Amino acid sequence: MSVKKAAKVYNVPITTLRDRVLGKVDHASALIGKHPMFTHDEEVKLVHHIKTMAGFGYGYTRQECVNLASEFAVQLSKRGKHQPVSMKWLRGFLKRWPELKVLKPKGLEYARAKMASQSIVTS
Repeated sequence: MSVKKAAKVYNVPITTLRDRVLGKVDHASALIGKHPMFTHDEEVKLVHHIKTMAGFGYGYTRQECVNLASEFAVQLSKRGKHQPVSMKWLRGFLKRWPELKVLKPKGLEYARAKMASQSIVTS
């Protein structure tokens, strides 16, 4: 089937099909939609920070993750102070990093908190 006929039959722009046939676009690496705001290395830094804080017992809420990313974007001059990232960005970020999970924090039981005193932990 010709490129022109395939474009008409499948309702795809002819330029798209022609670029694919000529090898101008690699179908394996082609992304649909916008590119992420942060580079892979920058996102690795964010993920590392979030995991480190979780290891210390402080898990970020969704809004805190958005605020953290907004401050990081301002620091990298990718956004202005009055252009915060959105919850939509957070959903995409969590899809790209499935090892991160958003969990509701649980309260510490009184008995456990009482046993976490400095003297008991060090002994």
